[in-house]
Amino acid sequence: MFYQNRKQIPGRFVLNPDKMKENIIKSQESHSELHQNNSKHNANEKLKKQKKKKKMDTKSNLIIDNKHEDKMIKQLEKRLKLNKRKSNTIPKSFINDGLDYLLDFCDNDNRKQVVEMEEQLLKGEGDKDLEEDIAMFLENDDTKEAQIALKNDKFKRKKQDEMMDSIKESDEDLLSDKSLDDIETNTSQSSDNDDLWEDIYGRTRDKKGNIVNDVSSVIQRKPLEAIQDNDEKRCRLKKQLKGLLNRLAESNMHIIANQVDELYMCNSRNDMNTILSELIMQALISSVLTPDRLICEHMMLITILHANVGTEVGAHFLLTFIKKFDEMLKASYTVEDKQLDNLVLLLSHLYNFKVYNHRLLYQILDKLSSKFEEKEIELILLILKTAGFPLRKDDPLALKELILNLQKIASNIESDNSRVKFMLDILMAIKNNNVSKIPQYDPSHIEHLKKLMKSFIHKGKSIVKLNISLEDLLKADERGKWWIVGCAWSGNRNLDEGKKVTEGKKTIFSQNILDLARKQRMNTDIRRNIFCILMTAEDYLDAFEKLSHLGLTDQQEREIIYVLMDCCLQEKKFNPYYAVLAERFCVCDRKYQLTIQYMLWDKLKILDNYNVKQLANLAKFLTHLFIQRSLSISILKVLNFAELDKQTMKLVRQIMIGIFLCKNEEDCLQVFERISSTSLLQTFRESLRLFINHFLIRNIESCKVMEVEGALIKQRAYQVDKLLLNRECKILF
Repeated sequence: MFYQNRKQIPGRFVLNPDKMKENIIKSQESHSELHQNNSKHNANEKLKKQKKKKKMDTKSNLIIDNKHEDKMIKQLEKRLKLNKRKSNTIPKSFINDGLDYLLDFCDNDNRKQVVEMEEQLLKGEGDKDLEEDIAMFLENDDTKEAQIALKNDKFKRKKQDEMMDSIKESDEDLLSDKSLDDIETNTSQSSDNDDLWEDIYGRTRDKKGNIVNDVSSVIQRKPLEAIQDNDEKRCRLKKQLKGLLNRLAESNMHIIANQVDELYMCNSRNDMNTILSELIMQALISSVLTPDRLICEHMMLITILHANVGTEVGAHFLLTFIKKFDEMLKASYTVEDKQLDNLVLLLSHLYNFKVYNHRLLYQILDKLSSKFEEKEIELILLILKTAGFPLRKDDPLALKELILNLQKIASNIESDNSRVKFMLDILMAIKNNNVSKIPQYDPSHIEHLKKLMKSFIHKGKSIVKLNISLEDLLKADERGKWWIVGCAWSGNRNLDEGKKVTEGKKTIFSQNILDLARKQRMNTDIRRNIFCILMTAEDYLDAFEKLSHLGLTDQQEREIIYVLMDCCLQEKKFNPYYAVLAERFCVCDRKYQLTIQYMLWDKLKILDNYNVKQLANLAKFLTHLFIQRSLSISILKVLNFAELDKQTMKLVRQIMIGIFLCKNEEDCLQVFERISSTSLLQTFRESLRLFINHFLIRNIESCKVMEVEGALIKQRAYQVDKLLLNRECKILF
């Protein structure tokens, strides 16, 4: 043991042999660490060498590429004959082509000047405008200092002539000679006729403001260029659809249905429906009987579009076919002419594909049986052979009544009529469910197409049966198309009733109120009554009750919002009465929300005509509706935030300041939570975030406003930015 543990140095001996093992282990560990460090160092050196080599390679490749690019430039210069130039000026060919500005950005001095000017503008005007907007929103007795500072800044910035103009404008506002009615209507006045003009709802009015029903053809005529463009588009669309219908077959049904679906998305549905129905009727309705297979394939296409695009497609074809059927039935076609037969086949196969309810087909059979001549008997036979068994399955009692009715009519006709006997035999075969007695009856093809069609209908879509009667279809021009949303109409009788109601409910107002209404250009009886009620009501509830009992029609009720917003903008100082009343109307019916939305979009186009007070009143009016959940801030999505002019930017900034300075934090955040749930508004959310960060947070620190308001705006802005950003992250992942 001693010889194993002794040291290698001669003349020495081990004092503590028990600790030798520990010392040996420590020395081995230190050696291994040193080895690892050396290997790491070597690896790092290798990486450095590799990076250096890679850098040298990229540099050499860049030099080679630059040389190659120079060669290409020289070749192009030779082709453009620019190689003979000695001066450094821009060649004339560049100037002629409008490319003389391209090299301006390459100059370092020009770029520095642009950057410096942008920074100055953003720091200077941005800060002053933000101060002005905050002071405008906080306009009350406690903010006199901010108002004095604001006036001083304005005095320094504006020239003497601009200040004189502003004084004149304020005098004109006090006299109330001009109203928003003038501003909106002046833009739409016709240059051809100064006495007639068009309001924002498309109605023609005379010089006094009365609605003109009979307008001359000069005013009603559309520009020739627009008509020509529309005709060219329709011709192009007609050629496309005709080519698709010519290639229509069972094998390529899915491809053609998708292509027609895309055309529906890109073009007007009315144009698509009319052109497609014309082409199908031209292709299938002729004096010779069209093959049943061809009719089935075309009706299958209509059914697919009826399911994928919308029920109005199938309803349009059904209405077109029924009107054509009624016209041709009255014209009394001969037995040899098969146009009516083809039309009946179209209707029968539409029923087979479940586009409409069995009630309509039974009504068609009743109409044919009421005449019951040779042609009508043939048409009844055709319907029974094509759709008799599905009719029996859907409503056997109605079929039984039809059989009894036809037997009763047939008993009064000569017994040797072979067509009548054959028809009665087929009726009895259908009643007894005896398929073998019907000649040339083969439902296998139509059943095959039905199974095939299920795979062509989009996921989540289905075929909706139209439960429309024959009378509704034939009198659609008188009663309206109730099966399409918004197309129902009860005739002209309501117009006279509406006039009587409004005339009967006239209220006597004081002469002062009537004079004020005249000054505000309330030039119709409806607007005058609305204005007087707004001015004389005790509170917003009283005004709401009186306006609700005016007995106005749907179109006339829009005038309430028009007058209300006009009065709100004409006030010298914002009056919350109008905003609260508008909120009450929005809660009552959604149509008032849409009216405010469309009116705002119209006003955004003419913001340059509004002064500072009107702009501030509009901002506070909208802010109140946003905070009270009466309107969604998504109505501002029509704005192009990349190209905001000064007035629009001022309006949006005042709206944001008003929302951020709301007393309740939950009310502030819910405005933006309403737009954070849908992916369709992602671009609008990003635009809002950019606007808040660029025009609010960026300038709030340098802005000389009250510390409390500035800190609150900054805090709320960060919360809203975080809310919109988190929602975008959730949508992305």
